[in-house]
Amino acid sequence: MPIAVIGGFIVDIFTLNRIDQVFDNSILITHLLIVGVCMVFLFAKDTKYDKIFKSSKYESIYETLMLFSFGGLFSGFVIFYTRSGSLLSAWPFVLAMLFLMLGTEFYKSFYKRITFQIVLYFIAFFTHLIFFIPLIVKDVGAFWFLVSGGISIILINIYFGFLASINIEKYKSIRKNLIKYIFIVFGLFNFLYFTNIIPPVPLSLKFKAVYHSVQPTDSGYLVTYESPAQISLRKRSHIYHWDGISPVYVFTSVFSPIGFQTEIHHVWKFFDPNIGRWVTRSTIPLTIKGGRAEGYRGFSYKTNLQSGKWRVVVENKRGQALGYMNFTIKDGAPTRSLILEEL
Repeated sequence: MPIAVIGGFIVDIFTLNRIDQVFDNSILITHLLIVGVCMVFLFAKDTKYDKIFKSSKYESIYETLMLFSFGGLFSGFVIFYTRSGSLLSAWPFVLAMLFLMLGTEFYKSFYKRITFQIVLYFIAFFTHLIFFIPLIVKDVGAFWFLVSGGISIILINIYFGFLASINIEKYKSIRKNLIKYIFIVFGLFNFLYFTNIIPPVPLSLKFKAVYHSVQPTDSGYLVTYESPAQISLRKRSHIYHWDGISPVYVFTSVFSPIGFQTEIHHVWKFFDPNIGRWVTRSTIPLTIKGGRAEGYRGFSYKTNLQSGKWRVVVENKRGQALGYMNFTIKDGAPTRSLILEEL
């Protein structure tokens, strides 16, 4: 089974291609439905509905399907949220999703507890709606995050009603803890979002590079960059030799869903060795449009620089990091040839 979990995760990497595709979201919604139905069937055990749903007879099958779909949900969330944000800031959220995915195999007994199942179901609802609602409305932001949370609360309350109609006594025995844990999770999600720990789905950084020149053409962009050292596996060098006059360009490609138009920022940071931390030197806004599979391409440049370590962080308009580009500026002419390439 651990091999099956890891194998399923690898399969998801290749089958879940785009966060805005109907196929990908259909898979996640199907998993949500399977989990919900299986939990209802299991909740009906030893009630008048037991014979209808055959809860006692097929209990192990329902549990297996539920665990499989929970694993599929959190596997998909790990993939989409990892692609979207920078692990520099989003690693706690991604790690939590990874733990919940692996927990379907290594902590099965915990997943059999009905209270834990329902709270986990709420987490899955909320995690999916965080990017599903923006896909529908073609917009992102704090307002739509709050809408996602509100809809999640409404949906889980509707689900509570289904459970209560099946086994009111059992529901009453867990209701107090359920409400407490649901609001703890709700508060935690809001804390993670407004502290920019939740990745900025559905946006994702597809490509980044530092160039000596970037010229728009009719078919794309014409760029020049230094060839890396022979021992480097990188196609582009992260060492930039600067003449002190010419602009330094950072080029990015950011994916956003069809119909989106939003703003991102290139935040230029310099590592100041005197104080031992990164210092923001410039914040340059860029408008991006959605729909292109490889991402919407754009660039920023800066002339007022100094030698040392630089980082350009790509952020959305709320300051959530999609990723970053590290490079080192050295004074003097390039030690290797400049390569001309069309993007």
